[in-house]
Amino acid sequence: MKISCDVVTDLLPLYYDGVCNQSTKKLAEEHLGECESCRVLLNKISNTTIDNKIKAESKEVIKHQAKALKMRYTHNIGAVIFSSFLLLGIITCAIVDLAISGALTWSLIPISSIVFAWCSFFPVIKRGVKGIAISLIALSLLIAPYFLVLSSVLVRNNLVDDPIATVAIWMAAVGVVYMWAVFAAFRLLKSRKLLASATSVLIAMPVSLTIDIILSRIINEPIFDVWDAMTCAITIVVAGLLFYLDYAKRKKERLG
Repeated sequence: MKISCDVVTDLLPLYYDGVCNQSTKKLAEEHLGECESCRVLLNKISNTTIDNKIKAESKEVIKHQAKALKMRYTHNIGAVIFSSFLLLGIITCAIVDLAISGALTWSLIPISSIVFAWCSFFPVIKRGVKGIAISLIALSLLIAPYFLVLSSVLVRNNLVDDPIATVAIWMAAVGVVYMWAVFAAFRLLKSRKLLASATSVLIAMPVSLTIDIILSRIINEPIFDVWDAMTCAITIVVAGLLFYLDYAKRKKERLG
């Protein structure tokens, strides 16, 4: 007994789920063996079932988890290697200094620098982009103590005539503020990297001027000279180019 395509169309969901009786299943299979259009319809049902969607989503989840685990493993290995090399540097400097001087003298400079570098960069190496904020917090908190220790050691060992801590801390503070400003720009404009880059370039201008003011009070040089003018001009050109690229990209996306 042959059945029409209309009947088979109504039966296909039951046939696919395997809930029809044997005689109906046999009739459907006989019709499918002869009818190309019903076979195509069955394939469409197969490709749009909830089970297949769940399987596809499960595969995506598994793939994402595997990628995340691989990335975490890579970050952990990098963190261990980074920490090991820095620890080796600390031990080496301390041993050499103790062997030569009988105390920790000049080695406090590289040791403090290594500790400062570890605290500043370890979060990024361990957590990737998610660790940038932690690294900036560590940098902000440790920059002043680091330069105080560095200045103290240099003066105590007669390596410099005058303390450098005050100047260094002011310069470092300006740098830290700039890094926070760049971080905020990319955080607020994360969907528009070109605009964030342009903003960061423009922010560099007042930062550079602030540094020139600080240095002018130390070395008694003019705050603004021809080189500063050239730097500002280049900065404006680069920022303008980035703004234009962002505008062109946004316009293309709207038209597309």
